[in-house]
Amino acid sequence: MALVLAAVALLAQQDGVAPIRIVAPTTGAEVALPPAPQDTQDVRDIRVYVSGAVANPGVYPLGPDDRIADAIAAAGGETSDAAFSGLNLAARVQDEARYHIPIAGEEPPQAVAEPTTGPTNAQSGDGPIDLNLAPAALLETLPGIGPALANAIVDYRESNGPFRSVDEIVSVPRIGPATLNNIRELVTVTNSR
Repeated sequence: MALVLAAVALLAQQDGVAPIRIVAPTTGAEVALPPAPQDTQDVRDIRVYVSGAVANPGVYPLGPDDRIADAIAAAGGETSDAAFSGLNLAARVQDEARYHIPIAGEEPPQAVAEPTTGPTNAQSGDGPIDLNLAPAALLETLPGIGPALANAIVDYRESNGPFRSVDEIVSVPRIGPATLNNIRELVTVTNSR
């Protein structure tokens, strides 16, 4: 079709002196189509601050399905002295969060992300602990949650996605209603997508 249109355009421009020759495309030839129109909305609508053991600490735009590993890559990748212990690199990033990559020997962060707005601040300890962000070490500070249960909470959210409510914690093996009642006022969950 594109070739026919090109031939018609050439005919219209010719002054009638030279004969026009139309050549059919060969078998297997592909016609390049113009690219499909892109959605005008930018899918990189999340901004996160990446700090610590990364090549280029700073604020980076990411998409809603990007993970902490993507945030590290956006910051130029980790440095040779990065320590990933306690970080869930597969967790989805959240808008306005800070992701600190510790240097080997540095005290582990108290939380994977630090939201800059909202009532909770899991990293500073000033508010409820976020079940979707806190590493096992911070979860162990909750009453009745030792190392095994803290790791079970982290494993559950890595396998099943973020908690949708505080009450969902009873879905974690070996956590029942009594434990939930002991920690209910001390924990929160971020909004899940």
